[in-house]
Order: sequence, then C-alpha cells, then structure tokens
Amino acid sequence: MDIRLATKADQERLYEICVLTGDSGKDATGIFEQPDLLGDIWVGPYLHLSPEHCFVVQNQTGQALGYCIATLDTTSFETVAGATWWPEKQLSYTKPDEAQKENWSRDERLTHLIHNPLQSPSEFLEDFPSHAHINLVAEMQGKGWGKKLMTTMEDSLRSAGSVGVHLILSSKNLDALAFYQAIGYHVIFERDGQIGVAKKL
Repeated sequence: MDIRLATKADQERLYEICVLTGDSGKDATGIFEQPDLLGDIWVGPYLHLSPEHCFVVQNQTGQALGYCIATLDTTSFETVAGATWWPEKQLSYTKPDEAQKENWSRDERLTHLIHNPLQSPSEFLEDFPSHAHINLVAEMQGKGWGKKLMTTMEDSLRSAGSVGVHLILSSKNLDALAFYQAIGYHVIFERDGQIGVAKKL
C-alpha cells in the first residue's frame, strides 16, 4: 500500500468509494437511484479544481482504496465551482420541487445540493480557510491509513500556505468524529445534522 496524488483517471473509482461509504460512513450501494450524485457533489469538484491537494491510498495494483481530497482556499474554490462545475451538473439533474420537500427521496435531497451547493461557514474561514473530505473502504479502516492520508493532505496544504483546515461530517457519523478528534481536530460547530471539525496547521 502507498499514497499518491489522485488524477482525473481515478474519478470512476473514487465515485465508487463515495458510494461504498455514502451512508454516514457505511455502504450506500443500492440506496440511490443515481449513485453518481454523491461523487458529483463530494469528489468531482476537487479532482477537477484542486487536484494538487487530492490523494489516494492504493494497493499493489494501483487500485484506490481510499482518498483524502482538499482545497486550499474554500472561498475561491466555491466561487470557481459555482462558475464552472455546478452549472453543468444542474443541467444533468432535475431540480426537485420545493413544495414537495417533506416527501423528497434520498436522490432528491442530494439533487437539491446540486442546485444549491453547500457552503462552508464563512465565520470560520479566516482561521481554517482550507477544507477536505476523506473516505476509505471498510477493509482499510482502523489500520492507520486514514491518519496517513490526513497527514499527507495537511502537509500539502501547509506547504501551500494554509493556516488551518476544516471538515464537515454528518452528525450521525460518530465513528468519523472520534477519528478526527483522535488526530487533533476539534468541533467548531454543530447544526442542521452536521458537525464541523477543524485543526490549525
């Protein structure tokens, strides 16, 4: 096993990993009618707009078994994604009817995020301007590779001048919260089913 920079050629596999970990860290296979939704939200923008801070852990054959993807400047990233990534995706996914929000399917809840992209809380961006996402397939969890990926990502951001990084996770994903806290992250906010954790670099 080793860690390397991700490339656009990894996209299909990283989308698969996104599904394999897409139910608050557990396998979401079969849950979504359009499984690419998860990758289009949480993987694709980073691979295309911030490749220099995207890493994978791979096996001996070069297959990715986990990833940690990040962006140096959240504000700039969200601006560029708003101009170049989301408009194309919005053409691919039908905007769900707000009047039926109480009855939205899982797909429709994610499609809403395509049309209304998530924004990092601006009040934390001075101290933690970078943000990241990490996912590992089940058999890679608990073996130290998550910490190694996070360290690689942090070193990359620090070398590029970042003073801090944050991640946002589901409030249901207590295993992930425990992992982040174990490697030096602290909670900076809790709201709307989400928890934000951050670390100074």
